Amino acid sequence: MSLLLCVGEFFGTTPEAEAEWQQYKTGAKKAPIHTYILGAASQETVKNFPSTDGCELADNITYLGRRGVFTGVSGLQIAYVSGQEAQQEPAPAHCFTSKDLSALVAPLTGSSKFRGVDILLTSQWPRGVWHYGNTPDVNTKFCGSVSVA
Repeated sequence: MSLLLCVGEFFGTTPEAEAEWQQYKTGAKKAPIHTYILGAASQETVKNFPSTDGCELADNITYLGRRGVFTGVSGLQIAYVSGQEAQQEPAPAHCFTSKDLSALVAPLTGSSKFRGVDILLTSQWPRGVWHYGNTPDVNTKFCGSVSVA
C-alpha cells in the first residue's frame, strides 16, 4: 500500500500557493500518490476545507476530517485529530477540544477487542515528545499539546 500522510498545514496562504491548489482542484494537476491530509491548523487555511467532515478535495487528495479512525484496504488503522488544542470555548474551526479527543478515544477503548491503532496523526506535537529525541531547537517548555500526549 502506497500513500502519503500530511500533517500540519497542507495549504499555503500565498497567491502562488492558492493558484497551484486551483490546478489540483480543476484536474490540471494530479497528486501522483493517494494523499491523506488533516484539517486546518490555523485560521488562515480554514477556507480550504468544506464543512463536510472528510471528503475527497481533488483527485488523489483526501481530507480525513476533524477526528476519527481511517482504515486502509490493507487493514492499517490511522487515528487522527486535526488542528491545534483550543485555549477557549467555543473552539475556533481550526482547533480541537477535549470533547473531540474523548469522542475519538471512547469507541476505540470501549471494546474488549481493541488492540490499538497503527498510526496516530495529529497537527500538534504531544507535550513531552522531545524527551525521546535529540536536543530540539524550539522552546519545549510551551510547545505541544498535553491532551494529545
